[in-house]
Amino acid sequence: MKNLIKILAVVFLLSGGMLIPDKVQAKQVYKKVVVKHKRYKRYPAKGTHVLYVNSAKRIKHNKGVFYHANGIYYKKSTRGYKIVAAPVGNRVKVLPAKHVRIVLNGRNYFYHYGTYYIAIGKRYEIVTPPVGIQVDDLPNGYKLISKNGRTFYVVDGVFYKRVILKNGARVFQVVRVV
Repeated sequence: MKNLIKILAVVFLLSGGMLIPDKVQAKQVYKKVVVKHKRYKRYPAKGTHVLYVNSAKRIKHNKGVFYHANGIYYKKSTRGYKIVAAPVGNRVKVLPAKHVRIVLNGRNYFYHYGTYYIAIGKRYEIVTPPVGIQVDDLPNGYKLISKNGRTFYVVDGVFYKRVILKNGARVFQVVRVV
């Protein structure tokens, strides 16, 4: 054992002590800050299919049977469950956790993942968005459409245009509802 230590010490000295550098340089650290406001980045895209939905509530509405979980609406399909537009007119007791409140013309709207709600008594009714309302984020799965040189973002039949506010914030404004 003593011989092994002596041999390793000799090898170290013969190698010129290359295992320990003469000068230790500090490694440069770059801090990269990327600011993205993607409230829905972990949500599945609109129009896609999922195999199952955890803790979904079954809802009967005049347009058929829907399933609702975490503010997202699904319809049963041959490939599992398809993410669809929320049924306008349906009422819920509790708003989704990541909703935002938007005031337009003195009226409170609540927005979550492409769905707009208004308060009616102790419930919240799903409504079509009014033209002019602005939101800071769109759901995944929106479509881009160019018309007359202008670009529109389309989600569930709602056309948005991108607007830059006076403070530099970029928002999406409803311009048309089909």
